[in-house]
Amino acid sequence: MPPPPRPQPDPLDRALDLAVTKCLRDAARLPAFPHVTRGGDWLTSEHARWTGGFFVGMLWLAAELRGEPGLRATARGWARRLAPRAPDRTTHDMGFLFEPSCVRGHRIAPDPELRALAVTAARALASRFVPAGRYIPAWEPSEGAEYAGVAIVDTVMNLPLLSWAAAETGEARLHEVARATAATIRAQHLRPDGSTFHVVGHDPRGGEVVRRGTHQGAHDGSCWTRGQAWTLYGLARWIAVDPADEVREAARRTADYFLGQLGERVIPPWDFDPAAAATGPVDSAAGAIAASGLLELARRSGEARYATAAERIVRGLVATCVDFDAPGRPGLLRHGTVDYPRRSGVDESLIYGDHYLMEALVKLRRPSLWGILGCV
Repeated sequence: MPPPPRPQPDPLDRALDLAVTKCLRDAARLPAFPHVTRGGDWLTSEHARWTGGFFVGMLWLAAELRGEPGLRATARGWARRLAPRAPDRTTHDMGFLFEPSCVRGHRIAPDPELRALAVTAARALASRFVPAGRYIPAWEPSEGAEYAGVAIVDTVMNLPLLSWAAAETGEARLHEVARATAATIRAQHLRPDGSTFHVVGHDPRGGEVVRRGTHQGAHDGSCWTRGQAWTLYGLARWIAVDPADEVREAARRTADYFLGQLGERVIPPWDFDPAAAATGPVDSAAGAIAASGLLELARRSGEARYATAAERIVRGLVATCVDFDAPGRPGLLRHGTVDYPRRSGVDESLIYGDHYLMEALVKLRRPSLWGILGCV
């Protein structure tokens, strides 16, 4: 009799191994931080844009998954390349930059330099807080007068850095800024049905709301899927900082809206507006972010349905967006969309899509590593 067929590895394990292989290969060959693919390879930036921390975060996970101490040095070296950005007071993206890179690294292997970089970044982020309006603006008026007083919902993902730094340093103001900003986001960006306004504009002097709408979505009344994914994940994480009933309820509402609009699909459209979804591209990165956020919400709420939904999305993304037949191809997760209204990064790999897919895979297949992932 022929021997029985050998069991095939789970596709999620194969995808996680491929993620490790790709990011380690990129660390050895790329001149700077990868951002988005174009023409078959990564566009890179030594400045690191708002996304450099995600690549470093993948390297830290790769080091722990491979269990090779030398790989920690690789991740640490890339993290230190972010040092010039730590005092940057011109952006709200400091959590994206320094949580997966420096906080994750410090959790894995305590490092005073990485800790100091993350604390400096948190102080820079807190410096942007506008007391009149109780929000953190996303961009600088120097980029255009229309950006004055503009807050975007993505900021909710950056707030845990502030509370982590407050606990590390005893600087209570950092946590107070985070709490105030989180409350403002819940009050101003969430619609009654659980969908979100991507953008809220404020009067720069008095702080009053003057506009609600979008920057990257289909129109002001639509729901941009990646913004919704940031919100559900950010609120799910915020439960660890503030377990109040209103925080849990807001996290559930945003998650339930995302899942209700997603339906049987596994790759979200770029926007949940029906006409936009029917004619525009998909955004796999929104799916990866939402899946990792749903796993976080299941953990914080005890509701297994969110974990079930997350695994369905992850398995769908692996089946449709990960190319196992071309392991040398740059990028892990295909079919991401950066900014469809401006036709930027359409049907490409995005480093944040890769990062959050890898993070979700770790949560599903190596949950013992959950505690190193971030600030909370």
